[in-house]
Amino acid sequence: MNTMIVARRLFAPLYTSTAADILRMRSALPAVKTLEANKSCTLIDIRSTLNRVQTCDNHFGYQAISKVPPFVFAWSQSSDCVRQLNRDKDPDERLPLASAETPMITAIDFINENVNGHMGLIHGGMTTIIAHSTMSLLAAANAHGSVARSLNMDYRKPIRTGHFVKIHAWLYHQQDNELKAAVHFYDLDNTMLVEATSNISIS
Repeated sequence: MNTMIVARRLFAPLYTSTAADILRMRSALPAVKTLEANKSCTLIDIRSTLNRVQTCDNHFGYQAISKVPPFVFAWSQSSDCVRQLNRDKDPDERLPLASAETPMITAIDFINENVNGHMGLIHGGMTTIIAHSTMSLLAAANAHGSVARSLNMDYRKPIRTGHFVKIHAWLYHQQDNELKAAVHFYDLDNTMLVEATSNISIS
């Protein structure tokens, strides 16, 4: 039997999830309900935020950002951001930037099967692109166009396709037109999967 046919049978739930299925499952997630109930963060429109810097590139694993974009929440207080992070994992100099208008964003995203590396696992390069895109969105939320000058990735655990992830991205340093940002990927049990840092030039 053809290997792809076997794979599609084994991973049938991944290939049959429609946009409506994903939206319904995501809305029911406890992680989403917790964010919606938190008065320190606000759901933002990813398309309009990106349009503020004249770009709407979609690197979140979907053919069209209007189909199933990630839920993205913007945080207004750095002290609330700290409570969302694994505090013991972050050195003091990498805490959310208090002076930023939006010090942190949190995304809830479904990792589609079209970003497979090995069957059932996201391609490492796609993880890098999502990290970069999330930090770019964070810069856009602070009304900046941006160019990443460096990106360092620390892969802790595999990210499985057909699952939701929670992504925190935050600014922790700014000097003139240079920002430093960090990203954590978590599964919905709050196990850290990937950590990344980046130096960003802003306009």
